[in-house]
Amino acid sequence: MMTQRSLLAGALALMMSFCLTVQAAEPDMAEVRRLAREPVETILSGAPVARISAAAYWKTVRGSPKPVVVVFYANQDQQSRHLATLVRYLALEFSESVVFYGYPVTAGATADPNALAALRKRYGVTRVPATLFYDNDHGKMELEKRDYSVPSLIEYRTPRPLLWNIYYQTTRKYIRENILD
Repeated sequence: MMTQRSLLAGALALMMSFCLTVQAAEPDMAEVRRLAREPVETILSGAPVARISAAAYWKTVRGSPKPVVVVFYANQDQQSRHLATLVRYLALEFSESVVFYGYPVTAGATADPNALAALRKRYGVTRVPATLFYDNDHGKMELEKRDYSVPSLIEYRTPRPLLWNIYYQTTRKYIRENILD
């Protein structure tokens, strides 16, 4: 016969095991900080983040059977490196249901104004780094918000190390609720 005490103890044990599982899944912040000092290409290597170019962009994005996340970056830019750490961990977690692409804008730290003008014209990207989320829930690829020139989650474009985990958790929630809906 189950007593109230044993039920409570069982529920508490289950809740603690869930909390430990969630904590174990959290990225190691020392590793995140270490990675953030590397170039974006190094950060994304080994993660399921493919490269995409202007020539293949629309064919690749529109032809994907899964939702797509495209990250525009400057390889040596500090903000791009911070974003790349976030994208790395998101790609590792969601690669079965979301396709991640990196769009290298420049090998240096700053994008040429002409390159930015071309990105603005082609994709609505006004600065680098930038992230565009595409969703194909209705059988076609479309931007989450059709009338914007920057990604809908502007605050996630450059997560600082101090708030990195908050960005990570919030973006995970956004992907689950809005892209994988």
